[in-house]
Amino acid sequence: MKNNWREIEERHKEKLEKRKIDTLIKYDKARVCPNCGQLMHYAYGEVFLCDNCGQEEYTDFGKVRNYIEENGPSIAIEISRNTGVAVSVINKYLREGRIEIPDGSDIYIRCEDCGADIRYGRYCPACVAKHNRGDSMGFYIENAGEKPKIKKDASGKMHTLDNVDSKKENRRR
Repeated sequence: MKNNWREIEERHKEKLEKRKIDTLIKYDKARVCPNCGQLMHYAYGEVFLCDNCGQEEYTDFGKVRNYIEENGPSIAIEISRNTGVAVSVINKYLREGRIEIPDGSDIYIRCEDCGADIRYGRYCPACVAKHNRGDSMGFYIENAGEKPKIKKDASGKMHTLDNVDSKKENRRR
């Protein structure tokens, strides 16, 4: 009878350990190493490390960040194609403000309230300010994005801020 209890107790511990590992993997706190099958742990800067074989793997955000750092600003489809990270996940990072669209881009995301162009976040600063007046519940400041400061000129060519200022000066004369 004692042996049965020990077996049951061991199986229960194994189930709890497996559930713990599954939860860590589900919430991106751990991964299974593709080389040796051992559990990898989060090491640093969006990197998972396998203690068994030394394999390193990036999180989805780490892949996106590294791609942008190496290749410069790119469209979401291109980033997705080259990193394997879904476009919906990249859009989520934009809405969270973890990545942003550079000024002068052809395409921006839209404020979820008024539809204005914003570089990141969920709402433009005007909508956040409007909804945070008075006693209303309002929006979280973290959801506030930034409107683009520089847009392409009518010819569609990219330009620097210096060129824009000199064009305005020439028009005034």
